[in-house]
Amino acid sequence: MDTLQRAINFAYRKHKDQVDDSGEPYTKHLSQVVEILEVVTNDIVILSAAWLHDTIEDTQTTYGDLVKEFGEEVADLVHEVTHEGQKDEYGYYFPRLHSRDAILIKFADRLSNLSRMDSWTKGRREQYLRKSKF
Repeated sequence: MDTLQRAINFAYRKHKDQVDDSGEPYTKHLSQVVEILEVVTNDIVILSAAWLHDTIEDTQTTYGDLVKEFGEEVADLVHEVTHEGQKDEYGYYFPRLHSRDAILIKFADRLSNLSRMDSWTKGRREQYLRKSKF
């Protein structure tokens, strides 16, 4: 099985019981992020990392788990887009975000989030929009 298919299977397994704020399966967001990225790239490493981009934040998956399963290149991209520290009034901080590939993933993630924020509270929407300007 190739890396991309393994990433898809892994993401579905890790996020299987999660739903987003509107009650949709969380994997719908992951799929949308990948669909956005497929407009600009067919790079298997980027697409695999996109499927996995929330596994460290939202599941019991560690960076080491991703290295073991997918190698350092994919794991490093996921790690780079993973927030760090506590959420403040402006949201989470992404201190490791620096490579073009990780920024592509983060932009696709942000675009997906912007397109599905109708079920969010007004305050959360305003905060996310404010944060998205930077």
